[in-house]
Amino acid sequence: MGLLPQIKQCPRCRAINILRINGVAYGNMFKSFADWTLKKIFSCRKCKVELGLFVDDGMDKKEKLVWIDLLRCEETYYDRLTQLQIDESRYEERNEKYYETQKEINDIQNKIRLDQIKVKIKAKIQRRGVLIRYAL
Repeated sequence: MGLLPQIKQCPRCRAINILRINGVAYGNMFKSFADWTLKKIFSCRKCKVELGLFVDDGMDKKEKLVWIDLLRCEETYYDRLTQLQIDESRYEERNEKYYETQKEINDIQNKIRLDQIKVKIKAKIQRRGVLIRYAL
């Protein structure tokens, strides 16, 4: 908690945002950032995407500014992906199960990438207010 505002750069549009962080910590509902504290949720002043400021309470006091919608894309597959990565480390490299789990991990990562691309396209369309018309 400080009296001076913090200056953060948006990870999407690189706009400068000025934040005033109070002592309130939000409930962190994200499994991939389970060890981090969610200090602030705000919208970028330029692109209007929802951002979250996470702070690691370790010795380094690291801060990460994350696009919340991209994080939500990863959260749906997080449990299955971590279980597959544990299984992959258990198998030997020449084992058939190793290759099956590796393929399933790649499939899940591709789904996450596709979901994130859809979110980025949606944000770009909403920002510009462009109507897409199809000629029939």
